[in-house]
Amino acid sequence: MKTSDTSKSNILYLDSGSGIGGGQRSLLLLLDLLDKARFTPFVGCLGDSAFAAEVEKTAASVVPLSLPAAHNKTDKVKRFTLRDLLEDFRQLRVIIELHQIVKRHAIDLIHANSLSVALLGGIVARLNRIPILMHKRYATSYGILDKLCEKLLHRVILVSEATRWDFAPVEKQTLIYNGVDLNAFQASREEVETLRTELFSDDLNAAVLVGVVTRITPEKGIHVLVSAMQALTGKADVKLLIVGGPYFQKDVDYMDALKQEVADLGIEDSVIFTGFLSDTRIVTSLLDIVLVPSIIPEACPRTIIEAMAVGKPVIATPLGGSKELVTPETGILVPPEDASAVADAIATLAADQERLDAMGNAARNRAVQLFSSEKNTALTEAVYTELLAVE
Repeated sequence: MKTSDTSKSNILYLDSGSGIGGGQRSLLLLLDLLDKARFTPFVGCLGDSAFAAEVEKTAASVVPLSLPAAHNKTDKVKRFTLRDLLEDFRQLRVIIELHQIVKRHAIDLIHANSLSVALLGGIVARLNRIPILMHKRYATSYGILDKLCEKLLHRVILVSEATRWDFAPVEKQTLIYNGVDLNAFQASREEVETLRTELFSDDLNAAVLVGVVTRITPEKGIHVLVSAMQALTGKADVKLLIVGGPYFQKDVDYMDALKQEVADLGIEDSVIFTGFLSDTRIVTSLLDIVLVPSIIPEACPRTIIEAMAVGKPVIATPLGGSKELVTPETGILVPPEDASAVADAIATLAADQERLDAMGNAARNRAVQLFSSEKNTALTEAVYTELLAVE
């Protein structure tokens, strides 16, 4: 129920991320395009985080909160450890902070960007009799936490069918695919050639560039790509770009292990670690094929949508939302942790420029139809309007 007596609705967005992942990038894009004549955004997040710094560049007001930090996902299936949960319980004081923020800024609606903040925000929303929704950006199960959260929420925005709760009412769940600014994401030829020159000193006109653009962590399956590159040695002129950096110590160890494996296999000339690149649109435009070899289900990988936005075919695993995004016309799905299948898919496309071009065109058309940021924002605003209109 709308509690503010102003002409605009005040929305409190909650995010617990410290870095800039896919979920944070999606939220930042929503904040940029949000109709400011109708909605005033406030963002509750870790005040000293990289995400907060990016929010400051938008029209939203940052509200620093002692939110639970992002969990170190050390297991493929069990996404929360007991230590993680105990840390969350110690953060229950955030409920008091949130309650004060809701009162101070006359918040009309809470939009949670993750499960942990949805649980905390849900309690506050109930206390203040305002609606709360959550963007469900995960395809794995949190068991009892999912069921508890569902009871607190008025609406769940699904980013793919793979994220749907089978125990929740259908009318409470709304499918809205992630969006990309289809025009702004395009890189110029000059930008692409500048990056090519920075990354390579030799002539790569004949080489097919494939790459993964993601956080460097084991569940992303990057080790499978290293094995695939060894299998391609002498069979295809291919270069692999590994674009991204680690978040946690286990990820640092994983990157170190990847670099050591590349050295041990003697494929240093074929595998390039670029580190973190802030402007992913340029490196995505540089690539001929985008790789998403995840070994756990991902909700709706932005890497795939961004690849389609710039007209690039995708080789991915059929887990989570990936199998909804990638069609036979736009890419190839391969079994998880199957380096031979990845190598075969790369070799097949690398040898067929006509098919590469056709897939790229189909990918761009699919992005225009389904993944426009304007469409994403309009659909999200419609959910706000519906929830705020409920008496």
